[in-house]
Amino acid sequence: MDEANVALSIVNPVIVEVIIALLIFFMGFVIGKIAQKLILQFFRLSELDKIFKKHTGMKVSLSIIASTVVSYFIYVVAIVMALNRLKIATTIITTIVILLILILILFVIFGLNDMFANFSAGLMLKIKGNIKQGDYIRIKDKHIEGYVVSVNSLSVRIETRKEEMVFIPNMALFRSEIVKPKRIKH
Repeated sequence: MDEANVALSIVNPVIVEVIIALLIFFMGFVIGKIAQKLILQFFRLSELDKIFKKHTGMKVSLSIIASTVVSYFIYVVAIVMALNRLKIATTIITTIVILLILILILFVIFGLNDMFANFSAGLMLKIKGNIKQGDYIRIKDKHIEGYVVSVNSLSVRIETRKEEMVFIPNMALFRSEIVKPKRIKH
């Protein structure tokens, strides 16, 4: 009988720790899903996606990106907490998670680099005001000419004589020599 009590006293705390770890993981999953839905609801009510799309011309959904990042962050925290409860090499897991987050941040920063450059160039184009909707322009180094259909924060849309729609990033336009002919040949 003593051997059974010893075995039970060893197994019992392990089972309790596993159950607690599973509860932590489950609660993290539930909290992550709730946070995701709340963020999506916030973006829907505040219409931030519409505002972002209108000002940048990008079709990226900020609500989906933000809600996904937050929910996955909560999932990772819950997993780390659950594994910590089980005393499983949390230092290694924490290091891996930190490295993955740093890599993700670097990808985002380098991915947004062009967007920030185009946005800055778009601000300069709007401040200078030398390119407006309806203008006929020729971009020498790109061998493109046509009517400016729209100028937004990231790009300029031009309709050519061949009735093609050309989207030119603001930074490329900012670096190019632009000619505005006085008379347009039809």
